[in-house]
Amino acid sequence: MKLAALQVSASEDRDDTIRRTGELIDEAARQGAGVLLLPEFFAIPFVQPDPDPGYVTWAERMDGPSNTLAQQKSAEHGMTVVSSFFEGTDVPGVFHNTSVTFVRGEARQVYRKSHLPFSNGFPEKFYFRPGQESPSVVDAGDVKLGTIICYERHFPELSRTVALAGGEVLCVPVASASAPMKEVFQLELRAHAVFNQFFVICSNRVGLEGTKDYFGLSAVYGPDGTILAQVPDGEEGVAVAQVDLEEMRAARMRRPFFRDRRPELYGSLGEEPAGSR
Repeated sequence: MKLAALQVSASEDRDDTIRRTGELIDEAARQGAGVLLLPEFFAIPFVQPDPDPGYVTWAERMDGPSNTLAQQKSAEHGMTVVSSFFEGTDVPGVFHNTSVTFVRGEARQVYRKSHLPFSNGFPEKFYFRPGQESPSVVDAGDVKLGTIICYERHFPELSRTVALAGGEVLCVPVASASAPMKEVFQLELRAHAVFNQFFVICSNRVGLEGTKDYFGLSAVYGPDGTILAQVPDGEEGVAVAQVDLEEMRAARMRRPFFRDRRPELYGSLGEEPAGSR
């Protein structure tokens, strides 16, 4: 099994960005990728620090250009492609930050970002309604995978939810441009991999968009936190890593973290902190 992270810069020309992304998917397929992750809102510019009502003109329906590319390439190459797009709805003013997992051209999972920031230059609460469902796991045939989106990497409960549902790969599409977070960004992804004993794919944007300079670092992480493949800093490209799923499964038996969990002791995790009401 080969896993791939795709890194691309988005311009104001959505058609051109989609064309370049398609070429990168083709390159990953030539390298044998079976699962490929696209960055958060890969086809369009991402939100700027100041809320802008005009930004909603980028919204798409489920069958819009972003997912059309992902679905077509998934079918063409017989691979799993995890897309990310700005979802518009029939309800005026209601939008979502959404990912769709295509398995050999079939849409098998829709996940809407449930944890939304309004901080550090990312006023996402202004634009999006949070999703109401926990991340789930898709059986892609050779591997089981789940998705959380960008800011949600700060919440370990979400990746653990994927692991407990049988997930073997965690997909994390991101739009990360905060220089002070650059080291923490990688630390968090490695920690998710180690604590949950699975592979992590993270795909980030790259390049300057308005006031934001996206730093890339798109990569595939192993269950021990090792970076197995990474797109060179500041470049567009794909990082493709061959992974050993059987070894990962065997390691879960040798180090049985899930067996040794004590859920009866974690009840407070589902409660609001004292004084928060």
